[in-house]
Amino acid sequence: MAGKEAIEEAQSKLRSEFLQVLRSRRPAQVPLTVELAKPVANPLYQYSPPPIEEIEIMESCPKADIENLEVMLEEENLYLNIEEGEQGRLPVLILKLKESDKQRKRPVVVFLHCSYEYKEVLRPLLKAYASRGYIAISVDSRYHGERATNSTTYRNVWDLIKLADYLTQREDIDPSRIGITGVSLGGMHAWFAAVADTRYAVVVPVIGVQGFRWAIDNYEWQGRVGSIKPVFKVARDDLGKGAIDKEVVEKVSQVWDQIAPGLASQFDSPYSIPTIAPRPLLILNGAEDPLTPLGGLEIPRAKASQAYGEFHCLDNFKFIAEPGIGHQLTRFHMKESSDWFDRTLTQAHTYSKIQTKMAEKEATEEAQSKFRSEFLQVLRSRRPAQVPLTVELAKPVANPLHQNSPPSVEEIDIMESCPKADIENLEDLLEEENLYLNIEEGEQGRLPLLILKLKESDEQRKRPAVVFLHSSNKYKEVLRPVLKAYASRGYIAISVDSRYHGERATSATTYRDVWDLIKLADYLTQREDIDPSRIGITGVSLGGMHAWFAAVADTRYAVVVPLIGVQGFRWAIDNDKYQGRVNSIKPLFEAARNDLGKGAIDKEVVEKVSQVWDRIAPGLASHFDSPYSIPIIAPRPLLILNGAEDPRCPHAGLEIPCSKAGQAYIEFHCLDNFKFIAEPGIGHQLTRFQVKESSDWFDKFLNP
Repeated sequence: MAGKEAIEEAQSKLRSEFLQVLRSRRPAQVPLTVELAKPVANPLYQYSPPPIEEIEIMESCPKADIENLEVMLEEENLYLNIEEGEQGRLPVLILKLKESDKQRKRPVVVFLHCSYEYKEVLRPLLKAYASRGYIAISVDSRYHGERATNSTTYRNVWDLIKLADYLTQREDIDPSRIGITGVSLGGMHAWFAAVADTRYAVVVPVIGVQGFRWAIDNYEWQGRVGSIKPVFKVARDDLGKGAIDKEVVEKVSQVWDQIAPGLASQFDSPYSIPTIAPRPLLILNGAEDPLTPLGGLEIPRAKASQAYGEFHCLDNFKFIAEPGIGHQLTRFHMKESSDWFDRTLTQAHTYSKIQTKMAEKEATEEAQSKFRSEFLQVLRSRRPAQVPLTVELAKPVANPLHQNSPPSVEEIDIMESCPKADIENLEDLLEEENLYLNIEEGEQGRLPLLILKLKESDEQRKRPAVVFLHSSNKYKEVLRPVLKAYASRGYIAISVDSRYHGERATSATTYRDVWDLIKLADYLTQREDIDPSRIGITGVSLGGMHAWFAAVADTRYAVVVPLIGVQGFRWAIDNDKYQGRVNSIKPLFEAARNDLGKGAIDKEVVEKVSQVWDRIAPGLASHFDSPYSIPIIAPRPLLILNGAEDPRCPHAGLEIPCSKAGQAYIEFHCLDNFKFIAEPGIGHQLTRFQVKESSDWFDKFLNP
């Protein structure tokens, strides 16, 4: 979240600076007024009429199959009076379908022409979009079309801000669904308009985005010279040069900086393009375009991807450089931009919707923080005096204590099935550590650790780590086959003895083990060989439950995979599905049955045990139960693996927790980070499938 907040702050700062530049160059403002205008019969060609090929490309834009389209279209020609002076009158052309429902608000796309052209040249596009239900709008850029006399850049951006003022006031326009696109110069204007004004909710600059400073520094300015050669010739003559070289380009850059301040510095594409996030942005260029060299867009593209990643909406950004294409509009551009607008403007992927989602996500985060704080308060309230975390070397456990019976051959085979790297002399390359962490006073305050990893020549390299937690009546050493498999794949693999298990065997508990795992995270994040941002946790049965609650309490556990451990405690009681849990800790239920003078364990007995359990693990069957705690893990990757026939973790009891978790992950725009699998025909048992799925999940998110 810190990354997203930093990006939002940077966006706000850049936008504020950019608007300050725009305002500083504007004459006295006037109230926005609208005048009716007449269609332009003979638009002014400043260069030459558009070639037939260009018209055919625009005609290729997808349109709805409406037989009498021309009759159904409604055209508006307007002037917006936006400021004093001859250029303060903005000509607007609007096409839309005639609409019987005057109250319906429709999406809008603003189209901007390229250099030397005019709004009317875009009529084929306006018509195509209008046929699909958009209100399609084009304007004359300054000194073009009805405003023709000279050329500029930022003033056009100001015009587009004022255009947004007008569009958001119209009764027939949905102000949250205004898109903007343009070709070449129009693409540049669309880009900067979206930087300056967040009301442009979807942005598609076509052959318009470039790295100005990069082109100068990397001798890729020749294409730009060709597009506005007179300016460069004047600079060449001023310097007494025989040819246009880098010195001439630098001089033009200084002049350009007076016309459009910061264009080759603080407002250049590496800084301004990321400011558009999280609004949907499609950049369409030609891979061979000399005016917008591909090399100059590597950094802007990377920074934009990072920004969209921070907003958890990477699908909202796309950059396409069409192979073999120079500085020209293509049918491919038409189709891609059309599809992008249809996907993002007609399906409510707009900025205001994103803002709403972000607000919902922030509310989710606040609820998570409150929940986590309450849970940690419970954990701390049950701990004895804390001691500084210290580490002791230990010896390998030669004969681990079996509290029930040794693991079966089948169970060992299942763990041995865990995917491992094909390393011939793996045993020789493994490094083992046995440690004790002193985490609190008392006999149980000493946490035994077993660590396996590959010997590493690069001692500085930080590796991902996964913590493995055993099931009831087991111990850390039983997980050695899994530790070995993960270590072979480059992980630091760690297992611990839960309280009253293995080297700590005497009785049973739950939340105290969660506290141990918080202290374990304290230790792991301090290790030089572990990447503190890549620590995963998993466990089987009781270990799965501990992994679940450790991830709830401590966000340093970045990826979570509880195996046959997640259940709905309250649901099982309310729905008479407690029998499986009864059998797992029968002595506790038998004692309650005797206290109540019952001949059999029934719901009353279970409720009594629940009250006892609430003293051992407060809230386990209420406010910390799975429907409330599982969603707290979002947005961190969470894979829940259960058996569909598991009597201890009834499948139906997880419908609400999984539904709520899914909703939380949607709020964070990362539904792919959550998965629940109930393996068909499987009860309360570890399987090869679970081992493989968890292995793949960790590789995907911790060690891609």
